[in-house]
Amino acid sequence: MAHMKLSPHPRLYASARQLQRLRKPAITEFLIGASRRVARDARAYVASSELQFDPGLHGALLGRAREMQRRIITLLVRWLQTDEEQYRGAAIENVREVGRWTYWSSAAESRNDSRPEADFDLSYGENSATLAIAYDWLCNTLSPDERQLFHEIAQERSLDPLLKLSQDRKPEGGPLWWFGLSSSNWNSVCAGGAGLLALAMYDELPQCKHVLELAEQSIAPYMKGLERTGGGWGEGIGYWNYGHRYAFMYLLSHERATGRPHPLLLLPAAKKTLQFPFDFCPNGVACSFGDVNHWSPLPFHYAAASRLGVSRVLAELDAATSRPTEHRNLDWPDDAEWLVLHSRTPKLIHPRPARSVTHYPGMDWFALADHTPEPRLYLAARGGTTRVPHSHLDLLSFHCVIGSEQLISSLGNIGGADYLDTTFSRRRNELFEMSPNSKNGVFVNGVGITADSSVETSIIRGPAFKGIRMDATSAMGLSHDDRPAADFCGRLILLLDSRAFLIVDSFDLPRPGRVESRLHTWHACSFQRDSALIRGKKEQLRVTYACTVPAILYKAITSPTTPSRGANVLRWCTRSRTHRRVITASLLSPGVDRLRLDIAPSENGVELRLNGRQLKRRLFLSSRLERIEC
Repeated sequence: MAHMKLSPHPRLYASARQLQRLRKPAITEFLIGASRRVARDARAYVASSELQFDPGLHGALLGRAREMQRRIITLLVRWLQTDEEQYRGAAIENVREVGRWTYWSSAAESRNDSRPEADFDLSYGENSATLAIAYDWLCNTLSPDERQLFHEIAQERSLDPLLKLSQDRKPEGGPLWWFGLSSSNWNSVCAGGAGLLALAMYDELPQCKHVLELAEQSIAPYMKGLERTGGGWGEGIGYWNYGHRYAFMYLLSHERATGRPHPLLLLPAAKKTLQFPFDFCPNGVACSFGDVNHWSPLPFHYAAASRLGVSRVLAELDAATSRPTEHRNLDWPDDAEWLVLHSRTPKLIHPRPARSVTHYPGMDWFALADHTPEPRLYLAARGGTTRVPHSHLDLLSFHCVIGSEQLISSLGNIGGADYLDTTFSRRRNELFEMSPNSKNGVFVNGVGITADSSVETSIIRGPAFKGIRMDATSAMGLSHDDRPAADFCGRLILLLDSRAFLIVDSFDLPRPGRVESRLHTWHACSFQRDSALIRGKKEQLRVTYACTVPAILYKAITSPTTPSRGANVLRWCTRSRTHRRVITASLLSPGVDRLRLDIAPSENGVELRLNGRQLKRRLFLSSRLERIEC
């Protein structure tokens, strides 16, 4: 890469015009609230330099890095709003504190290795980004001593360590194991943070040219990997926010600094991925899989949608910011960045054609809905493979949302304070939240899917239904004498007439055994012989069961790892362990009305009869769920 001439500061993702606009008062309720919180927090940061992160948590120094980023950017936004020196001075002092830290990495601290090149992990990436943004916004006002402060920290704690580790990098493992990975947030956070710093100081430090080359080399597979998944992200919507925040901040900054479009932002998947969180967060209800199943809008998302001209996403972000949420990303400087990046003109959602089945290929996640946006009936289902970062043993599992209430949940919302030393150890899958016991899946002789497994999926459409078929035979693993646990295990999930969801599970066992299916809900539920009523605050869901052999419905309760209230479990189990071929059905219908669900063997399969006031259907299914007649 030849040495480039970059734009003057500010040259990163925020333009001079956007920073100057901070002097004008906010005009929308959302931005007025953000401005009030920025003013309040900035005053608190001036009054006290004490950090609030918990040093006892797993990866505590990452929490410290994130809190410091929030402090510094909040202080700088308040300074840009008011021109009051106290905020600028406090930001500089916080930068000075970052340079005094003995360790930047929790892993290096645990080894008592204080060498700057001992690691280059997520906290290095976030600290590098913080330095970059602060330098970019302060650059034109820095004294020689202040400029030297930034340069010394950047060289000693970020640029030089990355260059040293890149020279010593082995093909596998080591501190830069994340380099060039297409499927890990570590890539975009670490390489993106270093790349931001290299762009910010490109004219002044000779290391920046090579660091920028490394950032470009590493992030390319991350963005190009989205082409294989149709814009989806296998780590889920929580980590989509994290990894994509740094990827897009870096790419947008590269464009502004160089004055040229970045090729990675021209990829079709760069636009497609902006829709992904909305497809798995209907009406603000998180329905993702794996770790950190929660999402709330972040300003980088708005900036990326503005740059790529995706007006639908801008409108959905504005709708999402007006919605109350329990999961605001308070660790990051959201309020400050919204004030910088929002256009101050809210967009309206325009109706879109109904999409009954949304599929993300390459990862095989599905969303079924009666219409979009703001569906009345919604179900997210998990196919694909467990061989992705932050994955749980949740193949076949699903979430079901009625209106704005999640009445059936795939459990396991691990993240933040819930991370333990076992979370990323070899015993990870023994934790309740990662295991099949916390998922809405199937069990053969008491056990669910195995680790390192996959399911084969396909979309099925008919005149009155749309849905997916999953073949989980290999995912059930081995049993007695190392023979397959099942000769066939499959699941069919159908949206019927946009009125109800039908789930059919088919088992063919090599010898007699017991099977069951489980559903989890955080809401109260009442039981009858072959049905349950789940009662939310506003919505209700009737679950009606049927089976080709005698079965029984039991209620259980979960035991989460973190001491807290357990969820209710609906267990639909065969009464005995003497069956080899079993087909079971679960009908999920909104409201309190009871529906009649009958299942009976037919030639080469089963016949299902649904009888209710608003839903009457007769379906014929082959035993391996390959053929459906309605």
